[in-house]
Amino acid sequence: MLVDERDQRGGEKVWQWVRKGVPVRLEIGPRDMEKDAVFAARRDRAPKDKESVSRAEFVATIATTLKAIQDGLFARAKAYRTEHTRSIDSRDEFYDFFASPPAAGDAPTPIHAGFALTHFSGDVALEQKIKDDLSVTVRCIPLEKSEPGKCAFTGKPSAQRVVWAKAY
Repeated sequence: MLVDERDQRGGEKVWQWVRKGVPVRLEIGPRDMEKDAVFAARRDRAPKDKESVSRAEFVATIATTLKAIQDGLFARAKAYRTEHTRSIDSRDEFYDFFASPPAAGDAPTPIHAGFALTHFSGDVALEQKIKDDLSVTVRCIPLEKSEPGKCAFTGKPSAQRVVWAKAY
């Protein structure tokens, strides 16, 4: 636990802790101390979604709360991964998938988020060219082997699919 005694406005402190991803943020003021309570905010909920809880209840339930936060964030991450992963079998489909969407007017280029499972021969020079073209690299080689196939870029044999994605 860390007590933030910096001489800053409360809102500034809150956003700094939200950005750091702390799982539970407590706010305790003079009235809370009188009531023997805390204001608790959870990482898996909106930053302003906080509730007053008695100190005894908070202490008794924090382990369960932390587990619920971990389980919920993990489930959400797995669902995101599943929704944004595609198996791709051709160079053109790969380049289309990772092409940056056009920006509207003076707006910044939208971020493309997704993962491609694609057969790859392992050619380092080819991976560098793809990185230069699309800012995409091999992010991991899954432990669970997929079916062997042909590299989508060279047609050479490939032992399995690898995961490609952009790094931000």
